[in-house]
Amino acid sequence: MKVWLKRVLFGLVVVIIVALIGLAIFLLTFDPNAYKSKLEEIVYSRYHRTLAIKGDIELSLFPRIGLSVQGLSLSDRDSTNTFASIDSARFAVAIWPLMSNRLVVDHVAVSGFKAWIVRDRPGHFNFQDLMGGASANDAAPQTPPGPPEPKPAALSVLTGHEAARADFQIDIAGLNLKNGEVHLRDFKTGARTRIENLTLNTGRVTFDQPFDVDFKGNVVGVYPKAAASLDGQAVVRINPEQKVYSAQKLNVQMSGALGALDAKTVSLRGNLAYSAYSQLLTASNLELVVQGGVQGAHPVKNLSFNLSVPQLKADRSQSELLLEKLSLRSKGTLPTQDYELAVDAPSLSISPDAAKGDAVSGTLKLTGPQKVLGLAVGVSGLGGNANDLTLKELKVEGGLKQGLRVVQFKVSSPANWSAYKQQGGLSAIKGDVKIEDPSLPGNSFEFPLIGSMQADLVKDQASSEINAVLNGSKLDLKLKATRLNDPQIVFDLNADTLDFDKLLPPEHPKVAAAADAKAATAGGKPAAPSAAAKPAAPADASKPSSSVNLSPLDALDLSGTVKVAHINARGLQLDKFNAGVRVLNGKLDVAPLSADLYQGALSGTLSADAHNAMSAQLSLAHVNVDGLLTGLTGQSRLSGTGDIALNLHAQGATVAALKADVSGTVQARVHDGAVKGINVAQTLREVGGAVENAFSGQMPDVVTKFDASRQTDFSTLDAQLAFERGQGTFKKLDLNSPMLRVTEGSPNSIDLVNKQLDLLVNVRLVNTLMGQGGPALATLKGVTVPILVAGPFAALGYHVQWKDIGSKAVKQAVRDGLLDLMSNQVGKDFLPKADKLGAPAQPAAPTKSDTIRSIGNALKGLLGK
Repeated sequence: MKVWLKRVLFGLVVVIIVALIGLAIFLLTFDPNAYKSKLEEIVYSRYHRTLAIKGDIELSLFPRIGLSVQGLSLSDRDSTNTFASIDSARFAVAIWPLMSNRLVVDHVAVSGFKAWIVRDRPGHFNFQDLMGGASANDAAPQTPPGPPEPKPAALSVLTGHEAARADFQIDIAGLNLKNGEVHLRDFKTGARTRIENLTLNTGRVTFDQPFDVDFKGNVVGVYPKAAASLDGQAVVRINPEQKVYSAQKLNVQMSGALGALDAKTVSLRGNLAYSAYSQLLTASNLELVVQGGVQGAHPVKNLSFNLSVPQLKADRSQSELLLEKLSLRSKGTLPTQDYELAVDAPSLSISPDAAKGDAVSGTLKLTGPQKVLGLAVGVSGLGGNANDLTLKELKVEGGLKQGLRVVQFKVSSPANWSAYKQQGGLSAIKGDVKIEDPSLPGNSFEFPLIGSMQADLVKDQASSEINAVLNGSKLDLKLKATRLNDPQIVFDLNADTLDFDKLLPPEHPKVAAAADAKAATAGGKPAAPSAAAKPAAPADASKPSSSVNLSPLDALDLSGTVKVAHINARGLQLDKFNAGVRVLNGKLDVAPLSADLYQGALSGTLSADAHNAMSAQLSLAHVNVDGLLTGLTGQSRLSGTGDIALNLHAQGATVAALKADVSGTVQARVHDGAVKGINVAQTLREVGGAVENAFSGQMPDVVTKFDASRQTDFSTLDAQLAFERGQGTFKKLDLNSPMLRVTEGSPNSIDLVNKQLDLLVNVRLVNTLMGQGGPALATLKGVTVPILVAGPFAALGYHVQWKDIGSKAVKQAVRDGLLDLMSNQVGKDFLPKADKLGAPAQPAAPTKSDTIRSIGNALKGLLGK
């Protein structure tokens, strides 16, 4: 027995020694490069990707068994394009599983890793087959159409080889990656971004087991532009077979430029999990914080954004949504105002069985130097289920305060939505709008409205009908939109009366006009007119001008009709207003356009485009000119019945710029009317009387201001104006009456920019029998009297140009020494003197010197001022 035991023990020792010798011989003679082709075969047969190992695979035994490789790359599926490459990698490998066609990696150290991640236009990523373990027998990959890439001849016969069924297990004790680079290209959105200087470290990586990850890098974007730092940590779990991915204890920090966002900091914290098969997204303690600003067309300064979601579950496969205590807060400074946004959703639970939840609320406040806007949205009474949702009330209310004007509105309605039918809407809209303004009759104006709105996503259309009562008159608006992704809108508006002075009251224009007139007439004299009209900078260039932005026209495809029985807007009144409206390709056309106004008719077209270019071709026939001008400007200097044709166009980003760019023509023919504020015949009588009585001491005044009690009647008036960049020129001005003929002289300009007129009219008396002119008027028969009408629109004045009057009487007065008389007498001390006790000075009795001084004041224009 003892001998037998000794023999067994001796045999075991021999076997162990032989095994150790064999293992040593194996390790010393093992050539890992023999597995290069087998690895390439496994990868290609399973993924249809080419694995290339340019350098040798080196084996190291101390301090542990490991493999190192140089120049490794992996191609895209069925393509020669590189998907990923590695400059160098070192693996610590478990040997025995490798000998059994299994690869278990204990540790990986990678340097110079690069990857090119691409999403094609249909939305497929170029790594999806790797995550899903696609085999060569799977459906063809999603690649752009074209001839297939040729396969290497040696590999094309390996489909179905037993290597394709190899157990390629991934179990990594740790991964250290440095000098990494990831390129992202999205053909669906056009985005091109890369992550540079990527450093990544992990704990033990095993599928369906959590492992630690921390990473750093720099984000560089070509489109959108980006230059930001990236730093993050998480506990990650990956299960490619079941397509389940999660990141717990997530903490990601970014700072720098991210497209339009200039981020001081962007942080994302919380827990996230996603299942691709069930499309289940869960989140807990999720918080997104953004601090910084936004550049570009809509800049935001001092941006603060905070989104907090303690619990979220969204399961599309089960039609479930669970949300707890969602809170969103954001504020910042826009170019002209500050904003504050808040949204709260305390609790929402939606499932196929039931839908319930607390009220959801949201508020928005915009605060600017001139106005404050507040908006509140509330959702309450959630009911039904995931397939048929109902809301007891969807409510929107708000207010706008601008100066002394306050606009308040409130709209509410029950709502419903059928997920199965993909249709729903607001079944009973009810609202109210109230305007408070001291300029309104009764200081306020209020109108109610009712209506409905429906949407059908299957038919890809939506419709709405609104009925309102404005100051006792009805308004009906119908809308229908198709192609909801790129809406085509058709509308029909019918109203009895639209009073825009009540809907949008003017901001006290009378006060502003009075202030302008007072400034323009400071000292009681109109501004001296220039010798010739010249373009000038706007007088109020230092003041801000209302901006004009028609760029939203680019996104509209809209057509419809507008019919209104009566319109009142800023004093202008129109009846039977009809217009067709079309917006397409960034251009608005209002045609045909027709209306009755002031006993006449309006017709023509209006147009505008997204580049703020506007034009008007309008014709007014048999219009009461007095009523039209009063409605347009609040005052009238002309009466009669006229035909007017306008062909004007302008372009500008502000109202001031539009005025400065007005070009085109205006033509007017008026008959049986009057020019208000000046009586030319009376002025001629005053001129004649001034000359006739120059030495008599009975010097009459010659009025130089427009007087509402005076007017010049005419039988016909024919005028033609040409505008070029805000400056107008009278090409023709012809006024005829039984007594007078009036034509344009020079200067003859109208300045829309500075709101000034500079017009010389030549007045000629053709008949003295029609009026009571006496000898003074008779002496001017056939004589041309130039009168200069000049000054701001709000305070026009006129001057008789004495020196240009061709009257013999005027010339005779000059020859008789009137100039010498005035130069010798005018200027002496004619002021009354105070008495010795300091009492106020008493006016002295008129003397011959006072008479001469009065004559001199009246004839300054003639005598060279």
